[in-house]
Amino acid sequence: QARFGSSFGPRAHHAQGLRVARRAGRQGALPPHGRRRMSAASAALFLPRQAFKAGLIAIQVALLVWFAYAAYEIRMYPIKDFGMIIHEFDPWFNYRATEYLAEHGLSKFFTWYDYDSWYPIGRPVGTTIYPGMQMTAVAIWEAMKRLPAFQVATPSVVLGLAPFARAAQNMGLMYFPSVPKVISFTPMSVNDICCLIPPWFGTIASIFTGLLAYEISRSVNAGVMTVGIMAVIPAHLMRSVGGEFDNEAVAVAAIVATFWLWLRSVRNPKSWLWGLLSGPAYAYAAASWGGGPLFVLNMVGIHAGMLVLLGRFNSGVHKAYTLFWIIGTAGAVQIPVIGWQPIRSLEQLGPFLVFLGYQVLAFCDWQRRRSKMDASDFFRFRVRVVAIFIGCLFGVAVFLYPMGYFGPLSSRIRGLFVKHTKTGNPLVDSVAEHQPANSGMYASYLNLPLDYALLDYAL
Repeated sequence: QARFGSSFGPRAHHAQGLRVARRAGRQGALPPHGRRRMSAASAALFLPRQAFKAGLIAIQVALLVWFAYAAYEIRMYPIKDFGMIIHEFDPWFNYRATEYLAEHGLSKFFTWYDYDSWYPIGRPVGTTIYPGMQMTAVAIWEAMKRLPAFQVATPSVVLGLAPFARAAQNMGLMYFPSVPKVISFTPMSVNDICCLIPPWFGTIASIFTGLLAYEISRSVNAGVMTVGIMAVIPAHLMRSVGGEFDNEAVAVAAIVATFWLWLRSVRNPKSWLWGLLSGPAYAYAAASWGGGPLFVLNMVGIHAGMLVLLGRFNSGVHKAYTLFWIIGTAGAVQIPVIGWQPIRSLEQLGPFLVFLGYQVLAFCDWQRRRSKMDASDFFRFRVRVVAIFIGCLFGVAVFLYPMGYFGPLSSRIRGLFVKHTKTGNPLVDSVAEHQPANSGMYASYLNLPLDYALLDYAL
């Protein structure tokens, strides 16, 4: 009675027997006839289960290919109607800068003063442009020159998919890819590459957005459908149609790739090596778009700070953010228009402080393991170290501020928050995107996903 409590009597013995039988079943201790029945049932269901899984994977792959091809095909409409033509003002300037880079090289490009722009003053293009898009176009052009033209027959395995593609097209599925009989390649001109970069990178951005959705939700279906949404959403379409050779055509893909690689690097403590890729992705985003150094860096910095507040800081997160910030900053400062802004600009000091704070937290953890502190001693030690760190930061700020080390808020930020005030830069003041947008524009450019986002926040 002392050992088993009230577990006596016929019912108690029967219940205890059932528990023992279930436990024995979980441990594989069923009698031979029971094992045979279970193995026969499992064998009967194995093939249907595998067929169902294969069918789901086939549907997911088909949708993924369809969405990715649709993202490219939709953006080809201007080229199909008007040919390989750059359109709008900024893309023409970007194309002209790409031609100069292709002809004179990167070193002369960074020192190029264009007397034909903003006449009669001119413009120092090399120190005022974000050259990631031009460098991408020239890199593709140089790579194509080194590849010989070729024409090969499509493999029979791929040709076997042609009936399925035709059936999908006959069902009314727009933009479903056809299977060509011949695969050919011919080097392109700089003009044609610049026209096709927006459709190419529009597809790449859609795929990276799907990867980002998968990393957040861990749902393949969510990732696939996100590719489809990103392929057709107006806010992305308007900046990535064929011939729209503007910074956002490349930058959106770089931005989403940076966010995905950062989240992938903090999935678990062993994923930190992905930080080796998130850093270069951020440097590419910073080189491709004026908002890259500001938006991308601060978003990752805020997320890294939130991980600390949520108690998810560990050695893997520390290594991932350290690699991201060091590699990304080392790449970004090579761009003349960025320079040392990541450690001097008031808008970018936040991620830098997060980087320093991560080193302090890592030092505290190292001391805890080294000295074998208990919880209370470690808490007091960390409070003292953080207090000393904050005091040192304050002292450094007081010392550097009178020297003019910290840069002011950029004209773009001032134009957003200072109402009815000109920034003093005519280039900034003349661009509508540097002004606050009204709410109707969000509904126009985001469409239904805006409603889905509001519902998601409510849930």
